[in-house]
Amino acid sequence: MSDKLEDLAAAIEDVLGLVQSHGDSATSPRLPALVDRLRGGDQSAIISALSEATGGMGSLNDRYLCPENGDGIARSEVQGVNEQLAKLVRNVEDKARSAAAEYGIETVR
Repeated sequence: MSDKLEDLAAAIEDVLGLVQSHGDSATSPRLPALVDRLRGGDQSAIISALSEATGGMGSLNDRYLCPENGDGIARSEVQGVNEQLAKLVRNVEDKARSAAAEYGIETVR
């Protein structure tokens, strides 16, 4: 596996760790399979990762951790945790774009 795929898998795991630590059950179930695909050398998973990072409703890009969404997060943590989540999701986007470039994969987004 290339370093780019591993970097992308690790970036997704960072997001997964954060959302799971705050009780997410909406987005976190599909992320381990994405990590496994990347670690297995599945280049098509790069586009899936990019979609998670840049997509709309239901994507990581759309995820907001808060008690109203059923997450296990204190009201006092909401702003800081979501700022951290946004940074981690941007990192996934950056890593996905870098991996796509390495493999000559065209991105639509």
